[in-house]
Amino acid sequence: MVLPLDNSRSLLVLTAPAPQFKDKANGVAATDRDTGAPLVEVAVALTMDGGTPQVLRVSVPEPGVPKSLAMGQLVKATGLTLISGEKNGRSWNLFRANALTTVPAWPARTISPT
Repeated sequence: MVLPLDNSRSLLVLTAPAPQFKDKANGVAATDRDTGAPLVEVAVALTMDGGTPQVLRVSVPEPGVPKSLAMGQLVKATGLTLISGEKNGRSWNLFRANALTTVPAWPARTISPT
């Protein structure tokens, strides 16, 4: 099952992008099925209305990740989807995005004494 998610919310980057592996023991990188680009994983926090932030580990094709992406930045995820399924009687969930785009920080506001 593939479900599109709300792409309008900003996500807080919790970790730097890390390569994903199809076979880590043999160093075989995971690649995007459509483009062949290497996949990276980025942990992000999604704020929930009236609730606790949810941590998502999002797989993104490497060209869709800004080179300067760092912990603490806000991003928007283009094409964010939840993919779920079952294998050998066990359920699994995977979050995918086509790209991450940094959100400009709000300028600092100074309050002048009156």
